[in-house]
Amino acid sequence: MGELMDVLSPALSSTNRAKTHLRGKKPKSVTPPIDAFACNEVRLLVAMLAYQIMHVARRAMARATKAPWSLRRLRERVLRAGARLIISARRMTLILAATAAPYWAAIWPQIQMLRGADP
Repeated sequence: MGELMDVLSPALSSTNRAKTHLRGKKPKSVTPPIDAFACNEVRLLVAMLAYQIMHVARRAMARATKAPWSLRRLRERVLRAGARLIISARRMTLILAATAAPYWAAIWPQIQMLRGADP
């Protein structure tokens, strides 16, 4: 899980302990206990799903550019791109920054090939 923890770093929590004092006083309300294991399981499953999606995008980018890509490089150059969303009456237009546009132009046909048949 090295690459997953390095790139996505899911924030897993420990058990929740009831607070007996807050700033020197007893708390007015008691928070209900939560199942920390279930919360961590959900966070880890969502992080694993994000990892799988990024891995597919990384492989598509490697096929498009014919160069190896790491998840960190994909995140920093392709996913963390400045963009502007223009909303009109009938459509939404996403305008990407000029630095990320060539990457998206290369990866978009690869992503379109992954799409299943129309119903």
